[in-house]
Formats: sequence, structure tokens, C-alpha cells
Amino acid sequence: MADPAEPAPGSMQDEKKEGINDAELALKGINMLLNNGFKESDELFKLYRNHSPLMSFGASFVSFLNAMMTFEEEKMQMAFEDLKATERLCESENTGVIETIKNKLKRSVSNHFNT
Repeated sequence: MADPAEPAPGSMQDEKKEGINDAELALKGINMLLNNGFKESDELFKLYRNHSPLMSFGASFVSFLNAMMTFEEEKMQMAFEDLKATERLCESENTGVIETIKNKLKRSVSNHFNT
């Protein structure tokens, strides 16, 4: 029988030790959200929000949905701050999110025409 003090295999603590696969965690969070697990989804995304832009966006999205459903001023302000934090996380030192996407598109198009 397993010791109750030990984390279950596949638990959040195990994932922290091994490194996270943000795509799988995001999918898990989205599935929770779509299956009426709003609170669980919020907790998952907030736990890993600083690990990747994807998880940060998930946390911001859940916060935004909460704000839109309640129309409470506090929650709207929190959603705004969460979205700004996600944007800051996505920015590199010198370029913003839009610049980064633009540069990737330019490279993709130029590679397409060169081949």
C-alpha cells in the first residue's frame, strides 16, 4: 500500500521535478474548463503560469472568462493585469509579441520562396 505522504504518480509534484510539458498541461486545463472544472482549470494554469507563455495565456484566458461572466470591476481589472503579465512574458528583450510573429512570418515566407 502506498504511503499517503508520498505524491501519487503523475501528480503535480512529480511534474515539477521532471519538467513540464506545457502543451499537455494546457490541454488538460482546457479539458477541465470545458467539463465544468473551472476552479481546477484555474488552479492548474495559475500553478504553472510562469513556466511558459502557453500556461500564462491559459491563466489569463480563465481570468478573462471569469471577468466576462461576472462583470465585476475587480475581476475585470485582474484579467487586464493577467493579460498584461502574459504579454510581458511573451516579449523578448527588444521585440514585442507582434514583432516576433512578424519576423517568424517573414522568415517563413522567404524560406518558402527560396526553395
